[in-house]
Amino acid sequence: MGKKKFGGRRNNNDTKKSRDNKAKNDTWASGTQQTRAGYSDVVQENELYERFYRESGIIPEEEWEEFWGSLKRTLPTTFRFTGSKNHALSVLSTLQSTHVPHLRGLIHEDQPVDPPSAIPWYPDNLAWGTTVGKSVIRRCPPFRKFQNFLVSETTIGNISRQEAVSMIPPLFMDIKPHHTVLDMCAAPGSKTAQLIEMLHMGEENAVEEAVKKAHEGKLDPDAPVSEEADYDRGRPTGLVIANDADYRRSHMLIHQTKRLNSPNLIVTNNDATAYPSLIKSVDTQPNGKQRNTYLKFDRVLADVPCSGDGTARKNYNVWKDWSPHSGLSLHLTQVRILVRGLQVLKVGGRLVYSTCSMNPIENEAVLASAILRCGGNKKVRIVDVSEHLPALKRRPGLKGNWKVMGREGKWWETYEDATAGEESGEGWQDRDNRLVKGMWYTPPTDEEERIPTERSMRIYPHLQDTGGFFVAVLEKLAEISPIEEEGPKTKKGSQPRAAAPQAAAGPTVIPADAEATAEGTSIDEAAPTVPVVVEATVTLPPPAEKVEQPPSPGKRSLESPPPVAAPTKRTKLDEPTVEGDVPAVETPAAAALKPIKKLNGQPSEEPFKYLDPSHPVLQDIFSFYKISPLFPQSQFMVRNAEATPTRAIYYTSPLAKSILEHNDSGKSGIRFVHCGVKMFVKQDVQSPEVCAWRIQNEGISIIEGWIGEERVVHARRRDTIRALLKELFPKWDADTRDGQDDGSGCAEIREQVRSIGMGCCVLRVQPDEMVDNDESIVAKEGGEGFKERMVLPLWRSRHSINLMLPKEERKAMLARFFNDYEEIRDSTNKNRMVKTEAAAAEVVVPDAEGDVDMLKVEDAAAEEEDLLDAIPEGGHENDADEGGVKLE
Repeated sequence: MGKKKFGGRRNNNDTKKSRDNKAKNDTWASGTQQTRAGYSDVVQENELYERFYRESGIIPEEEWEEFWGSLKRTLPTTFRFTGSKNHALSVLSTLQSTHVPHLRGLIHEDQPVDPPSAIPWYPDNLAWGTTVGKSVIRRCPPFRKFQNFLVSETTIGNISRQEAVSMIPPLFMDIKPHHTVLDMCAAPGSKTAQLIEMLHMGEENAVEEAVKKAHEGKLDPDAPVSEEADYDRGRPTGLVIANDADYRRSHMLIHQTKRLNSPNLIVTNNDATAYPSLIKSVDTQPNGKQRNTYLKFDRVLADVPCSGDGTARKNYNVWKDWSPHSGLSLHLTQVRILVRGLQVLKVGGRLVYSTCSMNPIENEAVLASAILRCGGNKKVRIVDVSEHLPALKRRPGLKGNWKVMGREGKWWETYEDATAGEESGEGWQDRDNRLVKGMWYTPPTDEEERIPTERSMRIYPHLQDTGGFFVAVLEKLAEISPIEEEGPKTKKGSQPRAAAPQAAAGPTVIPADAEATAEGTSIDEAAPTVPVVVEATVTLPPPAEKVEQPPSPGKRSLESPPPVAAPTKRTKLDEPTVEGDVPAVETPAAAALKPIKKLNGQPSEEPFKYLDPSHPVLQDIFSFYKISPLFPQSQFMVRNAEATPTRAIYYTSPLAKSILEHNDSGKSGIRFVHCGVKMFVKQDVQSPEVCAWRIQNEGISIIEGWIGEERVVHARRRDTIRALLKELFPKWDADTRDGQDDGSGCAEIREQVRSIGMGCCVLRVQPDEMVDNDESIVAKEGGEGFKERMVLPLWRSRHSINLMLPKEERKAMLARFFNDYEEIRDSTNKNRMVKTEAAAAEVVVPDAEGDVDMLKVEDAAAEEEDLLDAIPEGGHENDADEGGVKLE
């Protein structure tokens, strides 16, 4: 590995770092990520928007003024504590015990200022909000300190900035650790993070119990693990697959979720309306043929793209650009996504549908249309969840008989009225409105046939000072075979054009068993042979006047790059592909021979290649760290076609491995863009006896319980941890006088470090324990301990030690535990120039104590620079390791 010029790279980043830090602070201060003028400067008027909600009758007359006024007020800033980590609860404790008391009773410009408060309907007080504006935060020192706390804890993943209503859908999914979960339209990833946290809930205690059993000889690694088992050796057996159709946004999703360090996460980049089938396992039949079992999901989240008219409090484009066309143009896409989600859902599984819109065309109409396509209430039911989260203020969904407003503001009571007249063409009122029959729903008199859309939830801004939102919970009762989809039709005499994305669909029906190939494929929990729908796409002539509509504000910021062009064909999950003007059936066997097409501007993703446990690099790692053979050793992978560990080694869950190995991106159509937690990173070392692979901070919590005591250092004292956080490379071997600490803070662990040998090891910070006379162990020694357990990676060199943590995490821990906001000390900076000059002269250099280190100076300097490179300015290592893609 080539040497890095650390100094020059760091200096070049100083200006960028300053800009980035300012951007982070401004984001929290302003309550929005959009760079724009103050919200009060926006003209909060839109005649069609006001007419639509006033005349539709959706909002009761007596609530209109309160509703309309709430849309013009600034949205509160809300955030959430990551609930899957025990130490995140200590972050919550810091907020409650340190910051909130100092923010009570404040007066700013003769006005009282409210402190942050817990959101009452969110479980366990893990979500909070504040109505304080940026002017108060910038001018009021207590709030400025509170803002710094939020920024630092957000950077390292203990806090997630998220709008309150956006937190709602995952709370209705009832996720268990063994569930397979699909987030169909996941970016930017705040809801996905909630799903991951729920999957990992209770993991710390389960791992502790598993490790204890292993040490007692009671853990059987060969015991079969059922699909319903929550944990395998303490780790969740389930999986979250997060998908987004936009390549750039899928990497935004990776950035948002990688802070949770979950090996049970896969990120894909596919069209949600045609999400591909995923092979779960492959079995060999007695006749030698292969039989595929396809994955079905226990839970699906369909937080679909929408007009975003419920986000007017934070997205000023709603006031500027909203028109009825926004919802009309998205209706069919939303129906397709929902139907596709129901197709890949298990029988008995739960799907949550949500939008940040209040428009029934995007909400209740989508539910009714999709459920009717899937066979009605006998196949899919809307679940009544009115008793869940009782503190959440909501209104029931509309029962039907809503009106539809056309592009120019004309109301249509029925589809027949809208399509009447010679000029309308077959199935159209006009070509710009894109009206289809499913936008209306007239409930039948038979209650068994009526779709109970009132069981859905409407969240209005004036109910609890939030944005507008819609949520519905659906349960799949039986396997489904969607009937032919309605869609816009061309005018009589016109010819269809070539297929294009998001065009209207004219379906072709084929048998479901067409998916079966000569190898004998099957679907997990297979359904009877019934017809399924394959869509043939056509392009409509462009409207006379094009009006740009903003994308769903909850899904993409206004300044984000334009999406990558979508493919020109749609592929339904386990259905053949249909291309061109004339539908043509193509078998999966034929489709498998075609390599996946790379979209315009999309870089190639390096493959995911798993390492054999007998690989020499893994064997060296297992031996050096004395890793227990009970820890899974076949789930380590790299990201290069040669399957060679060159810089980083990743770890995934067993199910994630099975999905990655059985689904070739070039054949199945699935685009994998991320999976795995970085476990080991290549490191230049001073001696061949030292393992060249250090444990990465992201993966240490997964493996630390299985590492031998020979590579573990134990600490209890707060002053020890503070010293290690405060200074880079403190000397561990400095002399002591009369048993007193020399000032390095290493006295507690010095003898352990001396005996452990060079290289990476694990620092376990044990919580203080009470002993005789209600006095703790550390207190008896004249010190102060911690209330929680922590595990940190530690590098031991010849004369120094160093916590392998990003600087941002060091700063956050110093602030949280010690109320210390000063800069971290780096005693190596003053020696770097001397060492560099000495290396050029090819001489040996005395160390700080006057001893001569016989290593070549360039090797020592290289080690130091590589170690310092483990503490990047931005808080995380470069994501481009092992061929992964990093977007600049």
